[in-house]
Amino acid sequence: MVKAILLVCAALGVSTCRGDELQWYKGNIHTHTFWSDGDDFPEMVVDWYKNHGYDFLVLSDHNILSRGEKWKALRADQANVAIDKAEKRWGRGHVRTRIMDGANEVRLLPLNEVRDLLEEPGKFIMIEGLEMTTSMEGLAAYTNSMNVSKLLSVERQSKRSVEQELGIHSHLVNRHSHATGKPVFWQVNHPNFKFSITGEQMADLALLDGVEIMNSSSNCYNPGDGSRPSVERVWDIANTIRLKSDGLPPIFGTATDDTHDYHRENPVVNGPGTAWVMVRAKSLTADSITGAMKEGDFYSSTGVVLKRLDFSPLYKTFTAEVDAEPGVQYEIEFKGSLSKVSMAHEHAPDVVDEKGIEHPVTANYLDHNIGKTFMSKKGTRATYLLKGNELFVRAVVHSNAYPYFKYDEYSDFEKKAWTQPVGWKID
Repeated sequence: MVKAILLVCAALGVSTCRGDELQWYKGNIHTHTFWSDGDDFPEMVVDWYKNHGYDFLVLSDHNILSRGEKWKALRADQANVAIDKAEKRWGRGHVRTRIMDGANEVRLLPLNEVRDLLEEPGKFIMIEGLEMTTSMEGLAAYTNSMNVSKLLSVERQSKRSVEQELGIHSHLVNRHSHATGKPVFWQVNHPNFKFSITGEQMADLALLDGVEIMNSSSNCYNPGDGSRPSVERVWDIANTIRLKSDGLPPIFGTATDDTHDYHRENPVVNGPGTAWVMVRAKSLTADSITGAMKEGDFYSSTGVVLKRLDFSPLYKTFTAEVDAEPGVQYEIEFKGSLSKVSMAHEHAPDVVDEKGIEHPVTANYLDHNIGKTFMSKKGTRATYLLKGNELFVRAVVHSNAYPYFKYDEYSDFEKKAWTQPVGWKID
């Protein structure tokens, strides 16, 4: 209930509710380094984001926090490129090396040392994070916990179901947040990666804060694959179920670049800088940023920046305005579900992959008022007047700009922006 009241009052620019001191901060909340399967040193990763205009960054390596002493053996091709770049940036001898059991190893800086090098209070901060990763016979439960202060340990390999593993992730995050008194933003990562997580499964996670509706890493199938729906469609279905049937607040949609690769000539897929969140918060601190995201006071982007984003529960207006780029055309679409929508659906059979593994599919919901387009307007500014019959409304800003190459037929690299659902607590 507190979360719902805060969203209606504060999200999307009702500054009278939270004061006029709110500011926008740009960040990436899903990032990898040598601490797991990224291909660069953590300080080099952080340096890239800081130098490219980001205000905050979450390092979210798999099942590990960047704490303590860690040495890692690198492949020869990794070592030659990464060490050379790091020592050009930080000076000769910056990278400590050793030979252990016949292998050449490098020392990885822990987060506290990276912070000493690069953090600037009020200008750029790190927020500690973790990608909780569990695989189970061709399926997977990958979730991100943001603003944690201890390792939340999950099994890397499991024979449990996806639902059971997601329940374990949820319990760990909730227990940690209660123990520390700190906000933790918990999201499902790339639900169409391995096609493991459906809209119904996400709808059942009462404590889920977010889901990646755009992940620019490879094999995430954001637009679906023809037989299975896009992540945006799954998001709308999950939120319709939660608001219509379960009485739960909506899940918020994030965009991340899920960075792994930093040394490509054209670093797009798996590279940095292709998708991010813009968070409106009182200050650039871990708790303030995380708390604002838990309230839904952010939008997600692959290149579109918003000049204005306002929702007035009093006047029932929802306005989005683009900070336009010269020569780029825009279209603002308002989408959502109606309050009286039918939840009737047809079961979608599991898809069996080449290894004989069954992958669940979000059901086929028959009512076209789920994820319906209420209004679409070409131009840089649009206002939607809520009629009172909407379960929720969200905006998508499209552009005709495609700054990145098309990785495959299932990639989606249009410059666009997504807002969070609003209107769901207006009487």
